[in-house]
Amino acid sequence: MSWQTEDVLFDGDRYFDSLISEWQRAKDTIDFEVYIFENDPIGQQIENALLNAASRGVRVRVIVDGIGSSGWWQTRGKELESKSAGGIEIRVYHPLHITELWRRLLIDFHIISPERRPKKSLFLRRLNRRIHRKVSLVDSKVAHVGSINVSKVHSERVSGASAWRDTAARVTGPHIADLKFAFSHTWIRSHPIHATSGPRPSRLRFLFAARSKGPDSLVALNFTRRLRRFHRLKFVRKIDLAQQRVWIENAYLAPPSNIVRKLVHAAKRGVDVRILVPNRSDVWFMPLIARAYYRPLLKGGIRVFEYQNRFLHAKSLIIDDAVTIGTSNMNRRSFLHDLEVDVTLNHAESVHVMCRQFEIDLQNSIEIKSRGTVVGSRLGRILNYLIRYWV
Repeated sequence: MSWQTEDVLFDGDRYFDSLISEWQRAKDTIDFEVYIFENDPIGQQIENALLNAASRGVRVRVIVDGIGSSGWWQTRGKELESKSAGGIEIRVYHPLHITELWRRLLIDFHIISPERRPKKSLFLRRLNRRIHRKVSLVDSKVAHVGSINVSKVHSERVSGASAWRDTAARVTGPHIADLKFAFSHTWIRSHPIHATSGPRPSRLRFLFAARSKGPDSLVALNFTRRLRRFHRLKFVRKIDLAQQRVWIENAYLAPPSNIVRKLVHAAKRGVDVRILVPNRSDVWFMPLIARAYYRPLLKGGIRVFEYQNRFLHAKSLIIDDAVTIGTSNMNRRSFLHDLEVDVTLNHAESVHVMCRQFEIDLQNSIEIKSRGTVVGSRLGRILNYLIRYWV
């Protein structure tokens, strides 16, 4: 199975242009979810495009993360919803409401007793689980998925040569139903922007379409434990079945030990395994933590590269003749905590342009040759041990 159409986008400006172009053609609905929504030139451009769509009678729904967009939803978000006179609905996923956090902390310390005592910390679960997805759905027919937030850091027009290197995809086809369902699932569990301190959102049960968990599914979602486990096992299975190449491009490298072992086994079978990560990051300690993994990767025959020109924020994977693009990082946060989405592309042209872009990125990178001279690897191992739950 495959998408009807696939288009790969390698920079923020092309992504925003494509996004707004689709919104201008929207007839019925726009569903948009994003981790970071900034009040900057790009944010204002996106706001205007949403307002224009709402003014034509299009139903616009927006979900933002309570931490990632905390500075936006409490000010600009409320203004945007009011300005649209109900044409734009905005909800917040896991806002940091002090009363709710305090209640969860009291439960963790057994000071108050809930009806059902949780196995894990409610406080950490609330604080740590974020919506990391970046998805736009237009009329349930056209979808944009990738690692690009609403921020000027992704735009070369605004930020110049320092703009982040990202990857996204525009797709059409029946699998968009899975993305639509995931949006609805999160929508009912998010807080209306003008009532974030009210009752907790509904916990109605959903039955996810069986095909989304089938071997031919092109959408990987993780909003339930079962889906997390299924797609984690599917990812491992793909590595086991790889014959030619496993090329990984990821902004935050801190993989679970079983993933490291699988990659090493693939390299020892003769598969061309390469990992490309940024030399610098928006999170100062992430390059140090990534370097903590270089020793076992290099020892196992895997080639590791560091991107030099600017921050590489892309999350993509090429395994043989299939490409995966989305929001998942190669770390515990994506595997265990955050809500993520990835789409698999298998058109020959998509694979070709992704491989070509990967090779271009390698030309702007430095290969790590010696595992004994990696600066910061020891400090990275210490940091990774201390904050592994958060990373």
